[in-house]
Amino acid sequence: MANQVENLEELKRKIYIYASPFIIFALLLNTILDESVGISVYANIVVLIYLSISLVLVYKRFMFRFLELSNLFLISIYLLHQFNQAVNTILLKQNTNLGDFTMWMPIIVIFFYLTLGRKKGVIYSLGIFIITLGIGLVHLKKFGNLAMDSLIQYYLSNIVYILAFYYSQFAFGIFTELKSIKTNAYIDPLTEIANRRKMYLFLDNHLKTNNELSVILMDIDNFKSVNDHYGHDVGDDVLQEFTKLISQHLSEEEMFGRWGGEEFIIFSPATSSDAMALAERLRRIVDYYSFTKVGHVTASFGVSSYKAGDTKESLFKRADVALYQSKSNGKNKVNQIDAEELGRA
Repeated sequence: MANQVENLEELKRKIYIYASPFIIFALLLNTILDESVGISVYANIVVLIYLSISLVLVYKRFMFRFLELSNLFLISIYLLHQFNQAVNTILLKQNTNLGDFTMWMPIIVIFFYLTLGRKKGVIYSLGIFIITLGIGLVHLKKFGNLAMDSLIQYYLSNIVYILAFYYSQFAFGIFTELKSIKTNAYIDPLTEIANRRKMYLFLDNHLKTNNELSVILMDIDNFKSVNDHYGHDVGDDVLQEFTKLISQHLSEEEMFGRWGGEEFIIFSPATSSDAMALAERLRRIVDYYSFTKVGHVTASFGVSSYKAGDTKESLFKRADVALYQSKSNGKNKVNQIDAEELGRA
């Protein structure tokens, strides 16, 4: 959950950073070209200055949530003021449409949803809508046909924006949740690498191609004693640190996953000899590495390579037997076994 919140905040931060300069420029242009010297100009200047300061502070990652809420309040007041001004000066006096004021409504509604979330966002948006509705209803009998049409179009489009963004966020939420469920089904929650289900799926697809593939099965030596001596929390830390260590020394072509417990697996598009060399290199890396909380840890490796007619069961069986031999021969070793040796093992 913490990661989701952090990612959402970072997403909103990027939106504000990229969108704010355009809004600031629009306000600046409106202020310069506005020939009147009234409260609207001063309101533009206040919002312009505050948005500029907020942009700098958001970029600096300072008081992000406070800036969000304060901008929400300021923009809401500015919106209601501008709408009231538009009704009194444009609709009543000129009997024309609301003009460019309506262009910014979708952006404002999006801002409400981004700041408050889907449920609070729709309530807040409807609250602002009701206030603007009240402002218009007060002068209902004074509007000409063109002004009345513009006002009705504004209200109807506003409702559409609110409902559209509400349901789009709802749909996006469902899509995100389904994606998260699917991701979690194939990702080990502790190490955040592929789990056994994902590795099986990959192998099933790969075996259909008959391409070169080697399996490297690895097991952290004496891991039970780590849990018994240091506790399971430290054991989890070792698994996570081991995962990062191995991941740093694999190419994008290799697929790395947690097989279960302290057992891990690598699928590599390498020949038999290259897979042995990779396993030996990884064994040395682990052997020379000092883990943060437990110091020296070793791992044993079993390697098997695809042969014509192999199934995933036969491929895994050879890697498992090779790993067993590494364990039996003193651990911290790499072994490989072929089909003929398997029959004699």
